[in-house]
Amino acid sequence: MNQEGRDDMNTRRMGKWLAGLLGVVIISGTTWYYLFESSQVNGFPIPRTGTVEEKPEGLLVKTHLVSEVEGPGVLYKMRIRQAGWKWVDREGLAAWYEKDGRMIELTTFDDELFLESAERAGIEQ
Repeated sequence: MNQEGRDDMNTRRMGKWLAGLLGVVIISGTTWYYLFESSQVNGFPIPRTGTVEEKPEGLLVKTHLVSEVEGPGVLYKMRIRQAGWKWVDREGLAAWYEKDGRMIELTTFDDELFLESAERAGIEQ
Protein backbone atom coordinates (compact mmCIF):
# COMPACT_ATOMS: atom_id res chain seq x y z
CA MET A 1 0.00 0.00 0.00
CA ASN A 2 1.39 3.38 -0.88
CA GLN A 3 1.59 6.44 1.37
CA GLU A 4 -1.56 8.06 -0.07
CA GLY A 5 -3.61 4.94 0.71
CA ARG A 6 -2.39 4.87 4.33
CA ASP A 7 -3.11 8.57 4.79
CA ASP A 8 -6.61 8.13 3.35
CA MET A 9 -7.29 5.17 5.68
CA ASN A 10 -6.02 7.11 8.72
CA THR A 11 -8.21 10.08 7.77
CA ARG A 12 -11.29 7.83 7.56
CA ARG A 13 -10.46 6.22 10.89
CA MET A 14 -10.05 9.63 12.51
CA GLY A 15 -13.35 10.81 10.99
CA LYS A 16 -15.20 7.77 12.38
CA TRP A 17 -13.62 8.32 15.79
CA LEU A 18 -14.62 12.00 15.82
CA ALA A 19 -18.16 11.18 14.64
CA GLY A 20 -18.48 8.63 17.47
CA LEU A 21 -17.17 11.12 20.01
CA LEU A 22 -19.58 13.79 18.77
CA GLY A 23 -22.45 11.30 19.08
CA VAL A 24 -21.51 10.55 22.71
CA VAL A 25 -21.35 14.28 23.50
CA ILE A 26 -24.77 14.93 21.94
CA ILE A 27 -26.38 11.99 23.75
CA SER A 28 -24.76 13.02 27.07
CA GLY A 29 -25.90 16.63 26.67
CA THR A 30 -29.44 15.59 25.82
CA THR A 31 -29.54 13.24 28.81
CA TRP A 32 -28.13 15.99 31.06
CA TYR A 33 -31.00 18.34 30.19
CA TYR A 34 -33.59 15.57 30.29
CA LEU A 35 -32.66 14.63 33.88
CA PHE A 36 -33.80 18.00 35.21
CA GLU A 37 -36.70 20.39 34.66
CA SER A 38 -37.57 23.86 35.92
CA SER A 39 -39.91 23.92 38.88
CA GLN A 40 -42.75 26.32 39.67
CA VAL A 41 -40.64 27.60 42.57
CA ASN A 42 -38.79 30.45 40.84
CA GLY A 43 -37.71 28.13 38.01
CA PHE A 44 -35.25 26.24 40.24
CA PRO A 45 -34.16 22.95 38.63
CA ILE A 46 -35.56 19.73 40.06
CA PRO A 47 -34.82 16.13 39.03
CA ARG A 48 -37.30 14.59 36.56
CA THR A 49 -36.45 11.19 38.01
CA GLY A 50 -38.13 12.10 41.29
CA THR A 51 -41.73 12.04 42.42
CA VAL A 52 -43.07 15.59 42.88
CA GLU A 53 -45.76 16.40 45.42
CA GLU A 54 -47.13 19.94 45.55
CA LYS A 55 -47.58 21.37 49.04
CA PRO A 56 -49.06 24.77 49.96
CA GLU A 57 -45.59 26.04 50.94
CA GLY A 58 -43.59 24.52 48.08
CA LEU A 59 -42.59 21.24 46.44
CA LEU A 60 -41.64 17.94 48.03
CA VAL A 61 -39.53 15.84 45.64
CA LYS A 62 -38.52 12.25 46.34
CA THR A 63 -35.21 11.59 44.58
CA HIS A 64 -31.97 9.73 45.13
CA LEU A 65 -29.94 12.81 44.12
CA VAL A 66 -29.96 14.34 47.64
CA SER A 67 -29.06 13.30 51.17
CA GLU A 68 -29.52 14.76 54.62
CA VAL A 69 -25.78 14.95 55.32
CA GLU A 70 -24.39 15.92 51.89
CA GLY A 71 -27.29 18.00 50.57
CA PRO A 72 -27.59 17.92 46.78
CA GLY A 73 -25.35 15.29 45.18
CA VAL A 74 -22.53 16.19 42.77
CA LEU A 75 -24.67 15.85 39.62
CA TYR A 76 -27.49 17.93 41.08
CA LYS A 77 -25.08 20.62 42.37
CA MET A 78 -23.54 20.89 38.92
CA ARG A 79 -26.98 21.36 37.33
CA ILE A 80 -27.95 24.00 39.90
CA ARG A 81 -24.76 25.96 39.15
CA GLN A 82 -25.15 25.49 35.40
CA ALA A 83 -28.68 26.91 35.62
CA GLY A 84 -27.20 30.10 37.13
CA TRP A 85 -28.19 29.61 40.78
CA LYS A 86 -25.62 30.78 43.35
CA TRP A 87 -25.26 29.26 46.79
CA VAL A 88 -25.90 31.91 49.47
CA ASP A 89 -25.92 30.16 52.86
CA ARG A 90 -26.56 26.88 54.63
CA GLU A 91 -27.96 26.22 58.07
CA GLY A 92 -28.65 22.68 59.20
CA LEU A 93 -30.57 20.87 56.46
CA ALA A 94 -31.52 24.06 54.60
CA ALA A 95 -29.50 25.83 51.90
CA TRP A 96 -30.40 29.08 50.16
CA TYR A 97 -29.74 29.81 46.50
CA GLU A 98 -30.18 33.04 44.55
CA LYS A 99 -30.56 33.94 40.88
CA ASP A 100 -31.57 37.27 39.35
CA GLY A 101 -32.92 38.60 42.65
CA ARG A 102 -35.03 35.48 43.28
CA MET A 103 -34.22 33.25 46.24
CA ILE A 104 -35.20 29.73 47.18
CA GLU A 105 -34.69 27.54 50.22
CA LEU A 106 -33.70 23.95 49.50
CA THR A 107 -34.08 21.58 52.44
CA THR A 108 -32.65 18.10 51.92
CA PHE A 109 -33.42 14.87 53.69
CA ASP A 110 -32.34 11.33 52.79
CA ASP A 111 -33.80 10.72 49.31
CA GLU A 112 -36.11 13.74 49.32
CA LEU A 113 -35.96 17.51 49.12
CA PHE A 114 -38.29 20.36 49.94
CA LEU A 115 -38.17 23.48 47.80
CA GLU A 116 -39.80 26.82 48.66
CA SER A 117 -39.43 30.51 47.88
CA ALA A 118 -37.35 32.41 50.42
CA GLU A 119 -36.77 35.98 51.46
CA ARG A 120 -33.37 37.61 51.82
CA ALA A 121 -34.07 38.83 55.37
CA GLY A 122 -32.03 37.01 58.00
CA ILE A 123 -29.67 35.35 55.51
CA GLU A 124 -26.03 36.28 55.92
CA GLN A 125 -23.79 36.35 52.89
